[in-house]
Amino acid sequence: MKKDSLFALSAFWFAWELHWAALLGAAMQGQIARFAPADLIGTATAVLGGSGAVFSILAQYGSGRISDRLGRRIPFVIAGTLLDIIALFGFARSPSFLVVVLTFAGVQISLNIACGPYQALMPDRVDMEARGRASAVMGLLRLAGTAAGLFAAGLFVHQPGPHVSAATFEHGLTLLAAVIAAFLIAALVITVVGVQESASPPRAASVAGDWPERPSFIWLIISRSAVNLGLYSILPFLAFYLRFAQHVTQYLHASITLLLVMIGCALVGTVPAGVGADRISKKRIIYIALLLLAAGAAGMSVTSSASWLLPLAMVLGVGWGAYYSVDWALACMLLPRGRAGALMAIWNIGASAPQIAAPIVSGLLVDHVNASMHDLGAGYRVVFALVAACMLAGAAGLRFVHEPRAGVAGGSA
Repeated sequence: MKKDSLFALSAFWFAWELHWAALLGAAMQGQIARFAPADLIGTATAVLGGSGAVFSILAQYGSGRISDRLGRRIPFVIAGTLLDIIALFGFARSPSFLVVVLTFAGVQISLNIACGPYQALMPDRVDMEARGRASAVMGLLRLAGTAAGLFAAGLFVHQPGPHVSAATFEHGLTLLAAVIAAFLIAALVITVVGVQESASPPRAASVAGDWPERPSFIWLIISRSAVNLGLYSILPFLAFYLRFAQHVTQYLHASITLLLVMIGCALVGTVPAGVGADRISKKRIIYIALLLLAAGAAGMSVTSSASWLLPLAMVLGVGWGAYYSVDWALACMLLPRGRAGALMAIWNIGASAPQIAAPIVSGLLVDHVNASMHDLGAGYRVVFALVAACMLAGAAGLRFVHEPRAGVAGGSA
């Protein structure tokens, strides 16, 4: 372990996840329900989720690559965070769906400028043998941030309806934006003060022909993309699944409650998985996590009883936490020294691209299935079946990843 503390290196993940949980878990659905009719919710979700798609991916890769050359990560984290805060307040005060789309694109692009360089800090500064523990700390802070974001959203996001005025709704989102901004700035200060970044870049390894882990790294990105396509289909559609498939009246509140249950159970799965990842095969832990996620999602797709929602959410949560705590550590085992900024940005396309693609794919699927079956709840059930299929596809891709011996005490997977 280098001299930087794991807390200082990981703190920004807390704010990052708080930010996205609040937006994807409630604020995004609130804006959609406010402006879109029931039979076009899927399409509206696709449009909003896809806004800024290509630009946000390019921003993440570009900032990561430039930070590799300069040997500096922190200035990009600062600039991206400040731009994101401006876009957040624009999103909160949007008077039309067009402005919602434009400001949400600004949010995506800005925070991805920060993400590319930020996520390279740990591979830069954490020794190989400590990365399982580092991944567990990061997983805990990410899940805690998700819980905090959902809790904040529950406090400030109003469910649109005839008794909620536009001014009341916008005021709630403005307060939420202020809370998110406060946590982003606090985490940024911790990172800037706690990480002693030098101006000298680490010596980069050539990846043209002497990077034996390249095929495994590519397969891990493919596996991660499939998994995250499923995970990011849960957040935007859970509330509408509850509304139309389970006929829950207070669907936004119920959605936040179930998501908080998932996060609570995810925290249970994170610690043993992350600590164990320095001793046993990371791939084995991921396989178990994906099996739990697939089982939970499949159950959600077929159940007609609200009494099953809580136990299924718990199963999803444990799997989610175990996966979160290990996948980063496995990726770091495959990186050549000095290329973390660009390569982690490429690896994170396995998260950022599905985050953008999930609402597009699932949103269009929802409206098509609902129209074909004349049932506003049918499409949301199909989305959860798709989530289960994505987990199985991720497990299939993981089969081709060779886990380095340095990442497993006693051998390789």
